[in-house]
Amino acid sequence: MSSSVARRLHRAASPFTNSPRNLIMFAVKLKDLQTELVEHPIYHAVESMDELRRFMRIHVFAVWDFMSLAKSLQNSLTCTRLPWLPPPDEASARLINDIILNEESDVDCNGAAASHLTLYLEAMREVGAPTDLFDGFLGRVREGAAVDDALREAGVPPYAQEFVSSNISLAIQGSVEEVASSFLFGREESIPKMFRALLRKWGIPADEAPGMIYYLERHIELDSEQHGPAATKILERLIGDDHARYARALRSAQEAISARIQLWDGVLDELSSGKGRTDQGSAVDKVVHE
Repeated sequence: MSSSVARRLHRAASPFTNSPRNLIMFAVKLKDLQTELVEHPIYHAVESMDELRRFMRIHVFAVWDFMSLAKSLQNSLTCTRLPWLPPPDEASARLINDIILNEESDVDCNGAAASHLTLYLEAMREVGAPTDLFDGFLGRVREGAAVDDALREAGVPPYAQEFVSSNISLAIQGSVEEVASSFLFGREESIPKMFRALLRKWGIPADEAPGMIYYLERHIELDSEQHGPAATKILERLIGDDHARYARALRSAQEAISARIQLWDGVLDELSSGKGRTDQGSAVDKVVHE
């Protein structure tokens, strides 16, 4: 078989090669929401160590629920049951497994294995951000409580409860293309833009929060260079030329970006009002600046 014939056959087998309109329409229809997200005032609002601690106290819930979306995709695209059966789309299986490898068992700045949640919690402790809210929630989930109940019993703010609850519901009940679209446009495609904006606009010197800097920069690197393109390919393969799947995926993407904007609105309100100020804030700040 000639190389030119092989290339034509490859293009014919690729679901989106013959339908570039779908990718273009996603970009067009999501443009305004994506702009609103990247230009959100939250990135200017983190100007002190106390504000960083309060930001992290809530943002850790988004770090946690990310993995349920990723695991939902892994369950749908690979075989995680016994006896093992070959996945129907081995290309997508490889793509999601590569993403899971980094997210669930990446390396910290010393080269030790660590999930991204572990990296984030370590960064929180490094700057003195309280983890009690998240620890209380996770402890209840470990004991078997439903996520909604655990969020409420732990005293998580309602706006953060809504964000996490909607993501977990989608991960459990959503179609695979809805989960993949939310994962791509609400996370892998948006996170590098959000984190670059945060690093560019916040008022925290790098040497005061090295763990958080490592976490943000590691996500920017992985999501922009590897996970974003991989998640795009997964969604392309799932949608193909199916207009119903395209419509569901687009709606899911819009809902995911809107939910993140609402989460940032809630965090910004807390920072602006002084809610959740850390009792240890002044003491830690004094140590850091001396």
